[in-house]
Amino acid sequence: MTRVRPEEFEKVLTKALAEYGDVVLEKAEQTTKQVSREAVRTLKSSAPAGGNYARGWSHKSQKGGPFKLSETVYNRTNYMLTHLLEEPHETGHGGHYPKNVNYTGTIARVEDEYTNKYMQEVISKL
Repeated sequence: MTRVRPEEFEKVLTKALAEYGDVVLEKAEQTTKQVSREAVRTLKSSAPAGGNYARGWSHKSQKGGPFKLSETVYNRTNYMLTHLLEEPHETGHGGHYPKNVNYTGTIARVEDEYTNKYMQEVISKL
Protein backbone atom coordinates (compact mmCIF):
# COMPACT_ATOMS: atom_id res chain seq x y z
CA MET A 1 0.00 0.00 0.00
CA THR A 2 1.32 3.38 -0.96
CA ARG A 3 0.65 6.56 0.92
CA VAL A 4 -0.10 9.59 -1.19
CA ARG A 5 -0.40 13.17 -0.11
CA PRO A 6 -3.70 14.80 -1.09
CA GLU A 7 -2.05 17.21 -3.51
CA GLU A 8 -0.43 14.28 -5.41
CA PHE A 9 -3.54 12.10 -5.48
CA GLU A 10 -4.76 13.22 -8.91
CA LYS A 11 -1.37 12.61 -10.55
CA VAL A 12 -0.97 9.15 -8.97
CA LEU A 13 -4.53 8.12 -9.84
CA THR A 14 -4.16 9.29 -13.45
CA LYS A 15 -0.93 7.31 -13.80
CA ALA A 16 -2.48 4.15 -12.31
CA LEU A 17 -5.53 4.35 -14.58
CA ALA A 18 -3.33 4.87 -17.66
CA GLU A 19 -1.24 1.80 -16.76
CA TYR A 20 -4.40 -0.26 -16.21
CA GLY A 21 -5.78 0.93 -19.55
CA ASP A 22 -2.61 -0.23 -21.31
CA VAL A 23 -2.91 -3.67 -19.68
CA VAL A 24 -6.58 -3.94 -20.66
CA LEU A 25 -5.82 -2.94 -24.25
CA GLU A 26 -2.97 -5.46 -24.52
CA LYS A 27 -5.08 -8.33 -23.15
CA ALA A 28 -8.03 -7.41 -25.36
CA GLU A 29 -5.78 -7.30 -28.44
CA GLN A 30 -4.29 -10.73 -27.64
CA THR A 31 -7.74 -12.18 -27.07
CA THR A 32 -9.06 -10.64 -30.30
CA LYS A 33 -6.33 -12.32 -32.35
CA GLN A 34 -6.68 -15.65 -30.54
CA VAL A 35 -10.47 -15.84 -30.90
CA SER A 36 -10.43 -14.80 -34.57
CA ARG A 37 -7.88 -17.55 -35.34
CA GLU A 38 -10.13 -20.08 -33.59
CA ALA A 39 -13.17 -18.84 -35.53
CA VAL A 40 -11.30 -19.28 -38.82
CA ARG A 41 -10.36 -22.87 -37.84
CA THR A 42 -13.98 -23.62 -37.00
CA LEU A 43 -15.26 -22.13 -40.26
CA LYS A 44 -12.70 -24.13 -42.25
CA SER A 45 -13.71 -27.38 -40.58
CA SER A 46 -17.47 -26.79 -40.72
CA ALA A 47 -17.71 -25.16 -44.14
CA PRO A 48 -20.65 -26.68 -46.03
CA ALA A 49 -18.94 -26.36 -49.40
CA GLY A 50 -15.46 -27.84 -49.37
CA GLY A 51 -12.43 -27.09 -51.50
CA ASN A 52 -11.45 -23.50 -52.14
CA TYR A 53 -14.41 -22.17 -50.13
CA ALA A 54 -13.32 -23.95 -46.96
CA ARG A 55 -9.64 -23.11 -47.46
CA GLY A 56 -10.50 -19.47 -48.22
CA TRP A 57 -11.39 -18.51 -44.65
CA SER A 58 -8.92 -16.05 -43.18
CA HIS A 59 -8.65 -13.12 -40.79
CA LYS A 60 -6.89 -9.80 -40.88
CA SER A 61 -5.98 -7.22 -38.30
CA GLN A 62 -7.06 -3.65 -38.76
CA LYS A 63 -5.57 -0.90 -36.67
CA GLY A 64 -7.47 2.26 -35.90
CA GLY A 65 -10.73 3.26 -34.33
CA PRO A 66 -11.48 4.00 -30.71
CA PHE A 67 -9.95 0.78 -29.37
CA LYS A 68 -7.04 0.59 -31.83
CA LEU A 69 -7.75 -3.04 -32.71
CA SER A 70 -10.06 -5.00 -34.91
CA GLU A 71 -10.03 -8.43 -36.53
CA THR A 72 -12.07 -9.24 -39.60
CA VAL A 73 -12.90 -12.85 -40.44
CA TYR A 74 -13.69 -13.25 -44.14
CA ASN A 75 -13.54 -15.61 -47.09
CA ARG A 76 -10.85 -14.37 -49.44
CA THR A 77 -11.53 -16.82 -52.30
CA ASN A 78 -15.31 -17.22 -52.54
CA TYR A 79 -16.79 -14.27 -50.69
CA MET A 80 -19.90 -14.24 -52.91
CA LEU A 81 -20.72 -17.82 -51.95
CA THR A 82 -20.96 -16.92 -48.25
CA HIS A 83 -24.13 -14.93 -48.87
CA LEU A 84 -25.72 -17.69 -50.95
CA LEU A 85 -25.00 -20.32 -48.32
CA GLU A 86 -26.29 -18.16 -45.47
CA GLU A 87 -29.41 -16.92 -47.26
CA PRO A 88 -31.04 -19.54 -49.53
CA HIS A 89 -32.24 -18.26 -52.90
CA GLU A 90 -34.78 -19.48 -55.38
CA THR A 91 -33.30 -20.37 -58.74
CA GLY A 92 -34.90 -19.37 -61.99
CA HIS A 93 -35.99 -22.97 -62.59
CA GLY A 94 -38.21 -23.39 -59.53
CA GLY A 95 -35.48 -24.86 -57.33
CA HIS A 96 -33.51 -23.52 -54.39
CA TYR A 97 -29.85 -22.86 -53.80
CA PRO A 98 -28.41 -24.42 -51.77
CA LYS A 99 -30.43 -27.60 -52.08
CA ASN A 100 -29.36 -28.78 -48.64
CA VAL A 101 -31.06 -26.44 -46.14
CA ASN A 102 -28.66 -27.56 -43.38
CA TYR A 103 -26.07 -25.25 -44.92
CA THR A 104 -27.82 -22.10 -43.83
CA GLY A 105 -26.70 -20.24 -40.75
CA THR A 106 -23.21 -21.74 -40.41
CA ILE A 107 -21.44 -18.38 -40.39
CA ALA A 108 -24.02 -16.81 -38.06
CA ARG A 109 -23.66 -19.67 -35.57
CA VAL A 110 -19.86 -19.37 -35.56
CA GLU A 111 -20.13 -15.59 -35.20
CA ASP A 112 -22.46 -15.88 -32.20
CA GLU A 113 -20.32 -18.57 -30.58
CA TYR A 114 -17.06 -16.66 -30.91
CA THR A 115 -18.55 -13.28 -30.01
CA ASN A 116 -19.69 -14.78 -26.71
CA LYS A 117 -16.36 -16.54 -26.26
CA TYR A 118 -14.51 -13.28 -26.86
CA MET A 119 -16.52 -11.45 -24.22
CA GLN A 120 -16.01 -14.25 -21.67
CA GLU A 121 -12.26 -14.44 -22.38
CA VAL A 122 -11.73 -10.68 -21.99
CA ILE A 123 -13.71 -10.60 -18.75
CA SER A 124 -11.85 -13.60 -17.32
CA LYS A 125 -8.44 -12.09 -18.18
CA LEU A 126 -9.24 -8.88 -16.36
